Amino acid sequence: MKVFKGLFYKELKLTKNWFMVGIALLILGIIVGLGLTKYFNEPNIFAAIAVMILVGHGLYLPAYLLTSLNIEGQTQLWLHNPNRGAVLFLAKLAAGFVLYAVSFFMALVVALWGLSHAVNAESLFSLTGGPALNITLIGLGITLGTIFLGVWVLFYWSLFHSLKKVPFLRSIRWPIVIGTWLLLTAIGNYVSNLSMYQKMKNIGVIKLNAYSIEFKAGKTSASAGFVDNAELSIMNGIIYTVIIFAVFYASVWLLERKVEV
Repeated sequence: MKVFKGLFYKELKLTKNWFMVGIALLILGIIVGLGLTKYFNEPNIFAAIAVMILVGHGLYLPAYLLTSLNIEGQTQLWLHNPNRGAVLFLAKLAAGFVLYAVSFFMALVVALWGLSHAVNAESLFSLTGGPALNITLIGLGITLGTIFLGVWVLFYWSLFHSLKKVPFLRSIRWPIVIGTWLLLTAIGNYVSNLSMYQKMKNIGVIKLNAYSIEFKAGKTSASAGFVDNAELSIMNGIIYTVIIFAVFYASVWLLERKVEV
């Protein structure tokens, strides 16, 4: 635990400038939204921009990890590091998640404020279920999504750098990584369309109150959120959890045995 704490705090210190840039961009987005709202005298514009910022946090952890891993590659801070790859990656995920939580909370507060000041808010933010449930599901969906993408970033980064050890593949690492992504995506799409997989998804389904979210701004519109008649599949959650652990440990295996940082 002492090693993990040390790596965790090192990670926060290493990426504090990145975090501050992210907060600055969030504030800039708020200023732009307020400016456009005042210029066009259309309060719905700010609500739409605020929600776009909130939903955009789905890419927060992947962007954070790419930045952090790039720093590691440039500074060689991991060179001859005696700690296990799992600890190194978990420290990055934990630090990134803490920074994500702070930024996401700020974006959530701004989005709620924007919606509360929008014109005809009931048409902009229509909930047929309880507001607390809907907000919780939106936050949970974005959070799970950014963690899922973040773990895949670790895998593809490890794969890319592991190819350095193979001389004849070194110059075509990008095509290999892209090809791997295309192959895994095709396999995932194929499996998800199988009748057996569809039947498995229906195991342990929890039906929630139907809800919808729609954001409009003048003649333009933007939408974000979940579909009507939302359902949570316990089996689907288990499947994705297994995938996450498998991808994470594949990343760790590549890091410990193949990667030269």
